[in-house]
Amino acid sequence: MKKTRLLLLDYDGVIVDSAQPVLDQTAIFCNDNNLPFTLTHKDFDRIHPATFTMLAQVCGIPPEDHRRYGKFLFETLQSGAARIPLFSGIAELLQDLSATLHLCVVTANHSEVVRSRLADEGLETYVHTYYGSDRPGDKAVHIRQAMDDFSVDPCDTWMVGDSASDIEAAKQAGAKSIAAAWGWQSIALLERHTPDHLFTSPAELHEFFGPAHPSS
Repeated sequence: MKKTRLLLLDYDGVIVDSAQPVLDQTAIFCNDNNLPFTLTHKDFDRIHPATFTMLAQVCGIPPEDHRRYGKFLFETLQSGAARIPLFSGIAELLQDLSATLHLCVVTANHSEVVRSRLADEGLETYVHTYYGSDRPGDKAVHIRQAMDDFSVDPCDTWMVGDSASDIEAAKQAGAKSIAAAWGWQSIALLERHTPDHLFTSPAELHEFFGPAHPSS
């Protein structure tokens, strides 16, 4: 079957349930460095764009410590007990939809972090390309690059993200936007940015792109 549609997935908050693990590890970093920590999940709505650097700013981590904070998260969240879990239904979604769509990851995380985590689950081969922070440009640039790479029109391209900035990036690139309301930012905030669609679970997203649906 020739693939004519492109589905782009954010990683943190869409594929993996990273909100609480990131908060937990940020609290540890702040405690180890004698920094105050008062953040809760609601504070994710203050992050724009939704990146670890912006989280560090909201948390009050000094700019000179941002790189060290990012390295700390990178090292603690990729292995062992702190390793971030996949959302329920994501494995089945990747396995199923990769057969009929070009399936890629567009993330503010590093591509190899995503590839390695999915490899741990035996899922890396279902993702065709990874567009991460190791590539030049922002998410809008990466969305346009993906459309060029796979020769897919904007009307047949969907960006799935859990943040307002993901919705904005999709609109800037001319793609359709799908808000993942199971991730970092609240439904209220996502709705205010008027995505083309909003789903509350990976199962709803999976059903939308199933063979019985035109995904219009």
